[in-house]
Amino acid sequence: ARHVKKLSNRPLLTPGPLRTLSFIALRQPITQAYVVRVRGKLAYTHVKQLRDMDLITDEKIGRTRVLRTTTSFADYFNLRHDPAVMKKELKNVLDLREQLTGPSAR
Repeated sequence: ARHVKKLSNRPLLTPGPLRTLSFIALRQPITQAYVVRVRGKLAYTHVKQLRDMDLITDEKIGRTRVLRTTTSFADYFNLRHDPAVMKKELKNVLDLREQLTGPSAR
């Protein structure tokens, strides 16, 4: 029973991939190269993990990969599917969180 409880309380993502996901969601569509430049080399692993979980999708345009969130992402986090509306909802949530906990919580 103790082992099952550990599984049920486990978060969907660890902080690193979650930050990468929020960065992509707020700036989509965004190139993978830009995500890696800002988030660091570990972002390659984060992007692969997020793609495997069907939270983001990538489209190859030449040598560049353009990243976007998926409808699974919107459904999981209870957001609208339209990227413009989704960005506004995310910014409102982040602003509300900052107001409640202070700027150091980010």
